[in-house]
Amino acid sequence: MAFAADPDFKDYTVTPVFTGANHEPVPQENGNAMMDQARARALKGKVNFAGHYILYRLGCGGSAICGEVLDARTGDVVVGLPNAYDGSTFDMAYQSDSRLIFISGLALDGEEDAQGNRLESRYRDRYYEFVNNEFRLLTITDVESPPLD
Repeated sequence: MAFAADPDFKDYTVTPVFTGANHEPVPQENGNAMMDQARARALKGKVNFAGHYILYRLGCGGSAICGEVLDARTGDVVVGLPNAYDGSTFDMAYQSDSRLIFISGLALDGEEDAQGNRLESRYRDRYYEFVNNEFRLLTITDVESPPLD
């Protein structure tokens, strides 16, 4: 039986990577002080995702982890991660010159497969491509148990 290889960052390359001065954060209609501060801190860093974006994570209640994508050129909030995740199982990998993101862990808000079918809650590995300011699910794989540190 043959298995397809996991998606690879080099297959989703973007160039060039923005190296100019980051824009100040754009105020959000339903913003709050905590989120405004987190966005301002993130925009002080370097582009780390898909050519001109800054992807950052933050706590979003209890042990949940959330994340947002900010456009370094405009200061806009582009989109949040596809879900909130259990912070004790969460991990993600991404690169400044790639549209690919790998997210591993237990989703807290429920999730769907690529065909829109609801999935039961369990630990999964997910690969998304970031296209037109949204995450498109490429693959999703159930994992028996989270890796131990």
